[in-house]
Amino acid sequence: MHACSQALLSACNHHADPQKAIPMYAYMKEIDAFYGIPAPLRKQVLRQTLAEFPKVILSDWKTIVIELMRNGKREAFYSAIEIAEKSVKHWDEDAIDTLLEMVHYHSWWDTIDAIAPLIGIYISLFPQHRDRFISEWMSSGNFWLQRICLLFQKRYKSHTDQELLFDLCLRLAEEKEFFIRKGMGWALREYSYVNPKAVSTFVHASPLSALTKKEALKVINRLHQS
Repeated sequence: MHACSQALLSACNHHADPQKAIPMYAYMKEIDAFYGIPAPLRKQVLRQTLAEFPKVILSDWKTIVIELMRNGKREAFYSAIEIAEKSVKHWDEDAIDTLLEMVHYHSWWDTIDAIAPLIGIYISLFPQHRDRFISEWMSSGNFWLQRICLLFQKRYKSHTDQELLFDLCLRLAEEKEFFIRKGMGWALREYSYVNPKAVSTFVHASPLSALTKKEALKVINRLHQS
């Protein structure tokens, strides 16, 4: 195992709190085991551990990420996601394979929503792959991949491809899955920060679920009420 992975897993074990792990495990619907490490402490442990190694170790990010994910508990996976993002300058076109392995590992909203912006970074680096991946993920029948299609542009702000976002929402408008409806609303709400008029017009003219519309219009409605 990579020395960085070993050090971080050892630190996680050292700071584990089995009592705190119980409600964390329950809150995440028992999707994965937890150490019981609060987020601020976990981030501190990650910073301290990475500081023990030269930055060049980030070139080994694929190995470190997969080892943390497979050998650690949920908080180690969260740290793995952060390490992947810190390693962006070392990404190549094959980085998507590691990112997708992360997507499929004990999939739940906590990791999916953290990985989706990384998919967004990947697509911004290698835009030639965007349409193929979107097509594959949308037709996969996997609602987590479909949620990523909706959310990968979350950090794009004014660079959001409006036509793509609205088209994906229409294609998924009849989906009953809660995480699709909620994710769609979230994606539209994020875009409403930069183009509220377009989002409002689209939401009111489209056959979206009540949940999606409520989530999409939160910011717009709040501004109108203030």
